[in-house]
Amino acid sequence: MDRATTFVTGALAGLATVAGLRYYRSRATESVEYERQSVGDCEVRQYPTVVIAETVADTEAAARQRLEQYLAGANSTAERIPATTPIRAKHKPLEVTTPQTGVSSSSPVRVCTYLPPTYSPQSAPEPTDHTVQLTVETPRTVAVQSVSRFRSDDRLEAARDRLFAAIEANDWAAIGSPFVFRYDNSIVGSLTGRTEVGIEIA
Repeated sequence: MDRATTFVTGALAGLATVAGLRYYRSRATESVEYERQSVGDCEVRQYPTVVIAETVADTEAAARQRLEQYLAGANSTAERIPATTPIRAKHKPLEVTTPQTGVSSSSPVRVCTYLPPTYSPQSAPEPTDHTVQLTVETPRTVAVQSVSRFRSDDRLEAARDRLFAAIEANDWAAIGSPFVFRYDNSIVGSLTGRTEVGIEIA
């Protein structure tokens, strides 16, 4: 497993981006249903088959804006789709961004949002933006570690280390690289919203 994986904590910057988030935060009332089991301070979740909308961009802010536009009606049926939590972000190894800029200079970030369970692969509206793709994820097991409130680079790294320690202690096999779950606070935004570090396991 890659212990050197770097997590990016970049918060969304600029008044235009914040305004764009109002739709998402005000509509994010649903969450993905899953089965859970606590193992120490780690949580193991069994996720069902889900449809996700995902995109890859230079920054997390740009990726999220595309997804918000898709949910707001930039799709084949001009339908407003209820937003869900969490937002999932996976960064390739890169230089850590700052909360003020949210800018990366090395590698892109893949961000996805889960569609509500009422949407199937057949019924989910197709994005009008070709950079946004719909994907069906099959059932999977994910180990998750919570990040302390008022997240920082150090806290994200510490949560990742605790997650890997739990994987080793329980003889789980990590699949792929870690990602970040973000649960935006509906009042003050992503700076204080709940954050988790997760990775698929077998």
